[in-house]
Amino acid sequence: MGVLTKGHVITCSDRNRRGGIKAIYLGEVANVTSATIGTAANTHTFTSIGGFVTTGGAYMFKFEFDRETAYYTANATRENGSTVVETELGFTIPKITSEVNARLENLKDSCGLFAIVETYATDATDVTYKFVLGYDNIFSPDAFLEFGSGEQNSGTALQDPNETVVKLTGVMAEYPREYDASGNGVEIETTGDQSYILS
Repeated sequence: MGVLTKGHVITCSDRNRRGGIKAIYLGEVANVTSATIGTAANTHTFTSIGGFVTTGGAYMFKFEFDRETAYYTANATRENGSTVVETELGFTIPKITSEVNARLENLKDSCGLFAIVETYATDATDVTYKFVLGYDNIFSPDAFLEFGSGEQNSGTALQDPNETVVKLTGVMAEYPREYDASGNGVEIETTGDQSYILS
């Protein structure tokens, strides 16, 4: 029996698609305690990611960005029988401030990140899709994202952009799995002690 188990049907709603990213959630790979994959033959999902569900424990953090600047790419190449998927997550943070630079230092000094990125959908059943970058079922934590660059630009004229363009890069062994939580989701820290569960 081969590995190809199903074809792909494009529905009318698939033709009405939207690009871009709605939200980015970042966590440190070292805090992942478990990851459960979907069991149905036609799914490519994580149904849970452990280590981020206890208040006071490890959090994931929401990173906001300028509208229509965030993206991710996943490009697979095969050589000598091995396939790697190079991933890149990019987004633009407005204004250069000490707070922005402190977050850049955190990203720069991290020993490995993973992201849940929330992309748009256009059908009635799925408002958004969430995909996991920097963690997979083959390389596991070694698929982590790392700080690729953080390019700051103050601009020269009054109406020029004042911003930081962030790029996180990594190498995975499979295409990003959708995060489709069943049961407890991951806990997201927002501001101070405020948090919510992403499921």
